[in-house]
Amino acid sequence: MSRALLSRAPVSPRRPLPVRAAWLAVAIALAALSPACAQDDDTARAQGLVAPYVEAGLFSGVILVARDGRPVFRQAYGLADREWEIPNTPQTHFRIGSLTKAFTAAAILKLAEAGRLGLDDSLRRWVPSVPEAWAGVSLRHLLQHRSGIINFTALPNYYDQIARVDHTPAQIVALTAGDPLLFPPGTRFEYSNTNYVLLGMVIEAASGLSYEGYLRDNILAPLGLKETGYDDLTVILPRRAAGYRRGRAQWRNAVPMAASSAYAAGALYSTVDDLLAWDEALAGPRLLSEASRAAMFDDRGTGYGLGWFVSRAFGKRSDDKSGDKTSGHRVFGHAGSIPGFLSINDVYPDDRLTVIVLSNTETAPAQKIARDLAALHLGHYAAPEEIVLEDVILDRYPGTYRLGPRAFLTVAREGRGLTARAEGPGLREPAFPFVPESDRTFVSPVADMRLTFETEPDGTPTGVILHRDGRDRTGPRVTAEEARAVLAEPPQAHREVAIDRSSLAALAGRYALGPGSEIAVTVEDGRIFAQTTRQPRNELVPEGERAFFLRANDAQIRFTADEAGRVTGLILHRNGLETDAPRLPDEGATPPLLGQRAGSPGGLKGSN
Repeated sequence: MSRALLSRAPVSPRRPLPVRAAWLAVAIALAALSPACAQDDDTARAQGLVAPYVEAGLFSGVILVARDGRPVFRQAYGLADREWEIPNTPQTHFRIGSLTKAFTAAAILKLAEAGRLGLDDSLRRWVPSVPEAWAGVSLRHLLQHRSGIINFTALPNYYDQIARVDHTPAQIVALTAGDPLLFPPGTRFEYSNTNYVLLGMVIEAASGLSYEGYLRDNILAPLGLKETGYDDLTVILPRRAAGYRRGRAQWRNAVPMAASSAYAAGALYSTVDDLLAWDEALAGPRLLSEASRAAMFDDRGTGYGLGWFVSRAFGKRSDDKSGDKTSGHRVFGHAGSIPGFLSINDVYPDDRLTVIVLSNTETAPAQKIARDLAALHLGHYAAPEEIVLEDVILDRYPGTYRLGPRAFLTVAREGRGLTARAEGPGLREPAFPFVPESDRTFVSPVADMRLTFETEPDGTPTGVILHRDGRDRTGPRVTAEEARAVLAEPPQAHREVAIDRSSLAALAGRYALGPGSEIAVTVEDGRIFAQTTRQPRNELVPEGERAFFLRANDAQIRFTADEAGRVTGLILHRNGLETDAPRLPDEGATPPLLGQRAGSPGGLKGSN
């Protein structure tokens, strides 16, 4: 991208700010001028941060911010039940997904304190039915996601088949018991829900109680957590939130999921008040000893302790690849994601700050909301300075822009800003709002996205650059008729062909999709698989020597190589978009060579 496209163009004279921007600006100004009303002003500022997500229809749920264990912001938004139009309240029960893992880890630590088990015990001591190949897996490996055991929720049929019906823990473990370990236990971190299902089985074996019974009798009841429990959809639970997702530009009920399909990895429900009480209990000696609490939040350099991610936030940036490990505020946190629900529980122990976000929509940017609220209360938040453009400038940009072979961005005018909606096969998102940064650049207040328009000297737009997920996509302006014609074309037919499967090993490796996202390609028994970060693993079906497609969804992968035949990357075709993913270097190795028949890339090129 040229520097000219990133420079700030001259802006129009300032006019009164839009209502949303004015509200936030006034709230921040009042906070600075009136210390006596600091609490009310903090509430107003927090409301101003959350308002854009609610207005855009992205967030529905409950948020709680606490200082020194006492709520300073506690607010419910949207509907707990859209069919009956019942609003969320602070007392609404939400499925909390992987926040369950902290409870499971605490149960293991309590059993260790009682001398019933040891963290370095072999898994097979407590669950002898697991494969012999897992003999080297300890309970600590499970707790820290260093076991190498495959994640059962990444199986391609998990959400549409497995998750919908009840399973015993042994049945869940059996789903991956036949697969080899991804790596020798203890050698690296790989998040896997199977680890915590196994820990639930250990809790039952060591205590003689059910997982649900042990948590109830030894953690929930002693701490007075009456609004937290093991979810059971057959039980009448007052104030239960229903979960929702977006599909085909409208709200839909989330796919059903049996609690037993998540078990000790994600089966609990709770409220924001109970989660705050839970966090406070872990901050002192009410539940665990000082030694156990220290072990829980000791990540041993992996970024994950026992049931909690361990990191720092709002620190100084460093160009050094190693980063500054001591800069910023310590934060212990975890996210939960389960069909229809997203959750965040972040604790800043040195600042005595807690931020909890519970949502019953899959579209909620829960992590961004939580971090923005933490930044606000820790003094790190800088509200973006919005400008107002003249109508003649705003009216230039609405139209259709092509982002990929079968993907388009529709830009529309809304108030003093724009909206943009991406569309392609399997890609139908809500329209995201954008506010101006300059006369050619617009930023979304509800997502990490930016639009920069390419223009002629007279201001006529000829294309757009969409910055999203850490990458830029450039697209020319097209007519709406052209977009409709392309989207109406039937999908390309894909047919499996026979290939030399001995050359597949050269394709195995990791490929970078963007910041925090990669595709892991593995080869097992002559079959090749691909798994995107936090997504199910899918088998790739060959339609060429280095071209593959997925039967599970409309996606294709084509591998690229240099003139010497070394595998250099892949191109992912999905949702009408093409995404280049360069190969990540293997430790101490050079990229393997493709077979003679594969040859060089042959001029293959993907879009930005």
